[in-house]
Amino acid sequence: MPIVLRHNEVLELSRVEFFGVMRAEDLHNHAAYNAANPIWLGFDCVSVIHPDVEVSAISLTSLDGVFNAHRQLFEPLNLMFMRRSAWVCDSPIGQRFLSHWLTKRNADKSPWAEVRQFDTFEAAGEWLLLDSRAAAALKSGDDFAEVARFDALAGPIR
Repeated sequence: MPIVLRHNEVLELSRVEFFGVMRAEDLHNHAAYNAANPIWLGFDCVSVIHPDVEVSAISLTSLDGVFNAHRQLFEPLNLMFMRRSAWVCDSPIGQRFLSHWLTKRNADKSPWAEVRQFDTFEAAGEWLLLDSRAAAALKSGDDFAEVARFDALAGPIR
């Protein structure tokens, strides 16, 4: 299950988790889902790259293509809000791709999101203005209900 979108209604916070074998198609499908369901874009979000993520099927060139497609999906939405998007990466392999993405993202800022990477969930929780209980849930993933998953190898999203 390469990408799973979860949401915590009480915290009004989303959590996107990246596991296992990733494909550029998974990244694109996740972005397309958000563009088609913009309600999920209105929430602050933490994205987590787990240690077992496998990105050998994604080149930096294909990641650039996903980045460009991502922008084309979101620009027409003319989003009128700002959300915070925190990243926590527990994978050295994933970090290379996240660093590439964040470099492009920071050079080409969008008006609808402030994006930062953090070394710990505690630091991300502080930036997201969470109390200690909410920060613990952010780290554990407890009380985050699955909304959708994106896995090109398993078939269409649900």
